[in-house]
Amino acid sequence: MKLQSIQALRGVAALLVVMLHARALEIKGIAANGLTEQPLIGGLFTNGFAGVDLFFVISGFIMVFVTRDGLTGLKPAASFLFARITRIYPVWWAFAGCITIYMLAAHGVSGQSEGWHKVAFGHPMVPYLVKSFLLVPQEPFPVLNVGWTLIHEVYFYLVFTLFLLMPRKWLPLLLAIWTVIVASGALLGYSQPTATTFLALAVHPMTLEFTLGAAVGLAVTKGLIWRSGLLTLVATLWLLAALCYEGAGIDFLLQWGRVISFGLPCALLVYGCAGLDMTKRHAWLIPALIGALVTLALFQLTGFDRNSPEAVRRGATILTVSVGAIAMAIVIWFGWLLGQRAPDQLRRIRSFFKSLLDGAVQVGDWSFALYLSHLIVLSALRNVFGLLGQSESLAPFFRLGHPGVLDNITFAVTGLILTLTASALSYRFYEQPLTILFGRLRKRLFRQGEPRPAPA
Repeated sequence: MKLQSIQALRGVAALLVVMLHARALEIKGIAANGLTEQPLIGGLFTNGFAGVDLFFVISGFIMVFVTRDGLTGLKPAASFLFARITRIYPVWWAFAGCITIYMLAAHGVSGQSEGWHKVAFGHPMVPYLVKSFLLVPQEPFPVLNVGWTLIHEVYFYLVFTLFLLMPRKWLPLLLAIWTVIVASGALLGYSQPTATTFLALAVHPMTLEFTLGAAVGLAVTKGLIWRSGLLTLVATLWLLAALCYEGAGIDFLLQWGRVISFGLPCALLVYGCAGLDMTKRHAWLIPALIGALVTLALFQLTGFDRNSPEAVRRGATILTVSVGAIAMAIVIWFGWLLGQRAPDQLRRIRSFFKSLLDGAVQVGDWSFALYLSHLIVLSALRNVFGLLGQSESLAPFFRLGHPGVLDNITFAVTGLILTLTASALSYRFYEQPLTILFGRLRKRLFRQGEPRPAPA
């Protein structure tokens, strides 16, 4: 079954990261023009990296959910790993290859140019690229820097594959042991803000977001679903508060900080949304969406972000999230009132929101391509804006930092449209055909001799 709410959350996670990087490139564009204007994209998007934390929690949940049939042993484990590896690497190679080709064309094949040194941080080009394409720990980032998250994903897949070699009834214990090992190693100081070694990767606190998601998956697959609608609303407000308020130092934030601030509310949100999917109660997503949009808009209007003073962030967070909660309550009351007095009108409204959910699910389908392509698209767009902005007649629209907000709005809207278009095309003509191809190959390789489901 397709979990619509969870798939929509994938789209939300990807868009958070897209907006974070769009802000960074907007700032670079303003600086390149010698101007000092504040970027238009701000507010809670300055903590948009939380989209990665949501991705990790969803990954942990999905790993447990897709293996809920209880099949264990060598062949099911190999089948699982084949599916995961063929899901990540071909798409990763395509986008990492695009960046590599650009770097070779722009900076030569010797790997000794200043451009290569900036990307590889002085490391020899060939070993650096080999590590990048294989997604193994390296310092500091792969050739397409968002690939650092895929290094964690591959680690998750490998460990979970080992778990599938053992009886399913052992899975809760195995996850608990893994959690203790990771937490102990991190507390003993073996972790790093960026996992540049195998040891640092193995005990990085962000792994706990995967085990949180896996724990949610265990609860849902065992039918332990409780108050999904209410918990979805609470988790939405909790995550919004974290996005508005979080301003911790980078070293702490890149390790324990993001697990505490974002991993926990993301886990509750995934639990709530999965429950809505299992019980087909998607109407609860309507107040969650309205409350989120109200909070986002209000916090954006305050002009504050993660770099604002803590006391200011705290006050703005309390105010905006409270208004978001009130908006949720109004939507619930309005829905009840319509249900009592105008049920036909309520059905039409629900039909509209159903189409919105379908659109969000579609973005979720594109989310992997969106995540990998957006930096390429947005970087190219910034360069185009730099060229067009040289014209005085076009400056109000394309010179980032020009007085007024037309340039900023044009960049944000155009960037969002282009990244969504690029990801949709990539998904339709590359990722989806490969998924179908490897899916058929997987069935041929692993269809015979499947063991019986292990006892629960």
